[in-house]
Amino acid sequence: MAKIKSTLDIVMERTRNLTITQEEKDALRRKELLDRVRGWVQSLVDGKSSVSDLRSAYAEEAAQAPEARDILRSELLGHIDPDTDIDRVLDAYTDILGLDGGHIVEAVASYRSSVDTCRGEQRERLRGVLAASGVAGSAVLPNVQADPEWEALSIRLKERFRKSLR
Repeated sequence: MAKIKSTLDIVMERTRNLTITQEEKDALRRKELLDRVRGWVQSLVDGKSSVSDLRSAYAEEAAQAPEARDILRSELLGHIDPDTDIDRVLDAYTDILGLDGGHIVEAVASYRSSVDTCRGEQRERLRGVLAASGVAGSAVLPNVQADPEWEALSIRLKERFRKSLR
């Protein structure tokens, strides 16, 4: 009677002669580091951890992986949403990495100003469209958020903001 092999036996038999190159090892380490850093930053953004928690996790990792700094910087910048409160992410950026966040604050202020200006222009444009169709008066308040043109414009404004951070 033939011996019944377990799944593990079959896998071990088929992978016996396979080896992983140094490049593959480095790529795997980098991906694991990237995943850990993403988890830290997401935890910070979600309010589940503090800047000091992130600082201690980063300090341990940075001692072993110098590329952790660039990855953390990139992840923090990627999580800056100008439509929300950026204080926690900005604090981590300045405190942990020791970088100046002035350009981020300026970019957010510029973005918010552009959004306010464009929203006002869109509101007036929609008022004109409504007035042309016979809907007018002081009580008319156009819904800018529902306008497809506004949606496209807000996406472009946010893309321009993202580019200004890089």
